[in-house]
Amino acid sequence: MLQAHWKLWSGILIAIVLAALLALRLTRRVPPFEIPADRVLSDWGSMDAESAERMQSILDENLNTLHVPGLQAFVRLPDGRSWSGSSGTADLARRIPLRREHCLRVGSTTKTLTAVVILKLVEQGSLSLEDPLSKWFPDYPNAESITIHQLLNHTSGIPDFLQSPEVIMKSILPSQRWVMQDLLDIAARAEPPFPPGGGWHYSNTNYILLGLIAERVTDQPAAQLMRDMISAPLGLTNTHFIPYEPAPRMLVPGFDRDLSRFPGMLEISPSNTSWATAAFTSGALASTADDLGTFYHALFAGELLSPPSMEAMTTFVQADNPGFEAQDGYGLGLMRLNVDGHRLIGHVGEFMGSTAIAMHSPEDGYLMVLTSNLSFPDLVAPLGQLQAALP
Repeated sequence: MLQAHWKLWSGILIAIVLAALLALRLTRRVPPFEIPADRVLSDWGSMDAESAERMQSILDENLNTLHVPGLQAFVRLPDGRSWSGSSGTADLARRIPLRREHCLRVGSTTKTLTAVVILKLVEQGSLSLEDPLSKWFPDYPNAESITIHQLLNHTSGIPDFLQSPEVIMKSILPSQRWVMQDLLDIAARAEPPFPPGGGWHYSNTNYILLGLIAERVTDQPAAQLMRDMISAPLGLTNTHFIPYEPAPRMLVPGFDRDLSRFPGMLEISPSNTSWATAAFTSGALASTADDLGTFYHALFAGELLSPPSMEAMTTFVQADNPGFEAQDGYGLGLMRLNVDGHRLIGHVGEFMGSTAIAMHSPEDGYLMVLTSNLSFPDLVAPLGQLQAALP
């Protein structure tokens, strides 16, 4: 009889826990967004009003299609006319409008900036693209056969530390601060997907190593290198390397419902250090769509690197990416995508709590950027809509 009661109460307890988890998942969805009746759109840039309204409508519509809290966007036409916009909110309760100057974590778009820093050091003679990894990390697996060039275009064969369950579980703790050597050791213990130069495999470990190499070559922190070489010259006042720089007042929380594998909506607060310290120079940047637009425009306009460096950066290897069908190539810190028949180059950034995509058309000269405060929405779809709506 006691055993029967124990089983009954155990079953009731399990049912309560499951119901609570289900309720948490269902009650933490993103509520539908309704455009405030008193919203006034102004100061969107130099694009004509009709085109600006069309772009803003695409942004508004995709909030509910993608079920995201907020979106930012920047579009620049070949003639220099531009449009900037935002829609939605910085919170789940739909109380705080997301503004263009709000900073969002932008994940792997950081890799393009890291690649620019490395190529600038190559131009200065401090590095060579053919330098072996063993020059700085002699004990790392296959270090003699891995080059800077292979780290930049993900052909090194080094495993991605972010695929480790240990990293994922420990990073749930918001105050976790990762030591880079620990992440390198985790990747070193994994089985390489192929020998150096034997294929393509996206690995955040490559860009951790690149950041550490840049620091050792210059004896300066990566945050300072990015600020001195990129942010300060371009006036990127809303771009920050967090937590290696103080978090700005305008940094807003991000939200995750997919990557953490926990029920409900996980909030990534501005004070969270776990994912950013794990990402380092592979993805710790926070920025705005406007600032990313300024950076990528300057890059493709030839304002940051020499023509030989840009030629190296935009030489792509075949890089089909399972689960991301739009990608077909990777250069040096640059993805190549095919979006509705248009060849675009730039980068996608998927971070815990946010997503970004910044793409330039080398044939037609336009530039588009989208950022969101939610993990993993498909921003390629609204990017294609903006592309189709260009004047």
